[in-house]
Amino acid sequence: MRRTKTSKKVMLINAQHPEECRVVVLDNNIIQDYIVEHSSREQIKGNVYLAVINRVEPSIEAAFVDFGGKKYGFLPFKDVLRESYIHTGEKKAKVRIQDVLIRGQRILVQVAKESRDAKGPSLTNALSLAGRFLVLMQGQGSAVSRKIEDESERKKLKDIVAGFNLPENLGLIIRTAGLGQTKVELQKDMQMLLKIWEKIEDGKKNESTTAPFLIHQEPDLVVRTVRDHFNSDTSQIIVDNSDAYKSLKDFVKMVMPRNRNLVKLYKETKPLFSEYHVEEQIESIYQRKVLLPSGGSIVIDVGEAMVSIDVNSGKTKGGLDLEETAVTTNLEAAKEVARQLRLRDLGGLIVIDFIDMYQKRNKTAVEKEVKQSCKTDKARINLARISKFGLLEMSRQRISPPVKEGVFTQCEHCAGSGLVRSMDSIILNVLRKIHETIAKEKVKILSLEVSPEVSNYFLNNKLNILAELKTKHLVDFRFQIKQGLSYEDFKYTVSEEWESESVQEAKSPEKASSKPRRTVKPAIKAEEDAVKSKIKVDGEDTEKKEP
Repeated sequence: MRRTKTSKKVMLINAQHPEECRVVVLDNNIIQDYIVEHSSREQIKGNVYLAVINRVEPSIEAAFVDFGGKKYGFLPFKDVLRESYIHTGEKKAKVRIQDVLIRGQRILVQVAKESRDAKGPSLTNALSLAGRFLVLMQGQGSAVSRKIEDESERKKLKDIVAGFNLPENLGLIIRTAGLGQTKVELQKDMQMLLKIWEKIEDGKKNESTTAPFLIHQEPDLVVRTVRDHFNSDTSQIIVDNSDAYKSLKDFVKMVMPRNRNLVKLYKETKPLFSEYHVEEQIESIYQRKVLLPSGGSIVIDVGEAMVSIDVNSGKTKGGLDLEETAVTTNLEAAKEVARQLRLRDLGGLIVIDFIDMYQKRNKTAVEKEVKQSCKTDKARINLARISKFGLLEMSRQRISPPVKEGVFTQCEHCAGSGLVRSMDSIILNVLRKIHETIAKEKVKILSLEVSPEVSNYFLNNKLNILAELKTKHLVDFRFQIKQGLSYEDFKYTVSEEWESESVQEAKSPEKASSKPRRTVKPAIKAEEDAVKSKIKVDGEDTEKKEP
């Protein structure tokens, strides 16, 4: 199967390795969407559990729920339906969480957000089940996706679903993919969702099963991606794994039979992503700097509070003046920022520092470009205007963990900051710690557990300082070397202390004349009067460099 030049979108699914499943959506051979799932990080968003309330926290109006995961789920009170309240018979002006939810109560929950950092997953009691064209949810009435803006189409779709026979407590949302679908196709999708709903209701009523337990699990990444990302522009769905191909073929045949011939099995020796030159594009997603077509660039920094994006003109060509150069670069940056946020799956507060523009119409043009480029994003996005400082603030819904999670681990030396202490700073701090320890206690032998680099530096550059400390304070130093030890983990241990009388005898000049003074062994187990090629240090032999 060879690559064909087409303007239509192609969906590639790489499921060869059980540890990782990757999906990309290509538009003219450029990645528009990238979804990855690692076996080490199981995705639970959308799963429905019968859970047990572990504790209720009135101060934050939320409950912590045991749903069977590694961490307790966080259930906000605003996401709890009245049907789940425990009725005590008391009538109060304001409903309080501690009055209607209790510890040990069984409650039906769905995972709304994956766990992040030290936080557990966010849960909701208002369930929703996503199909190919519809979303079945608790509530009444029907609604149409906000991304369908044509009023005539919205009215037409509402009229179609108005005739559907739904249970009283359920409603429907028509997804963007439902646009242009017939009543039969929409009804078929609804029937499939109702079967899942009945299964959830049966699981909830089953008193014999001990909570917490899983009632409904979302489909795997392959089926889920096709369900959520396939549209009329997609010309092919290519899979490189036979098992994934069979499950996907069955899903497409059941949900959208007209498109079953679009699913292809890739059998070539050359890897699927290499055939379509995708690997290079994926690697660029992990880079901090992204180049723009005209020579400018954007720099993406992910912080604890927000994602900051800086736009640089660099070597932008074609601009006649400063304003034109700024507008050209900013328009390109607006389009690329929207794409990068989608590919990297960055959420929360995002601040874009555009190049300063002075004309109002140019600022408006850039704002429109950002809004237009974000329309294809499935995440919910709120945009502000460009401020007087050239900053555009926006927020993006977190759909799943950022793509870097599962691919990278935090550096054990810099803890993710990208900076480590210089050797000069480390040596000075070690010396300060030595002075501090000697001043506090009557130290006879001080053991230092340090890295080989620090011990080498001391032996080659600071031996005279250690000798002075030894003579002045009658203290021996023993270096214990540990490979790969970071500065924060250095240890300073007093191995032996002087007795009060011994110190006075050693320091008293009168007693020193009448009684021969005991010679204390040199520092670091080395003889200071001779320069040797090797000095013995606990842990390894350390070379001493000649000056």
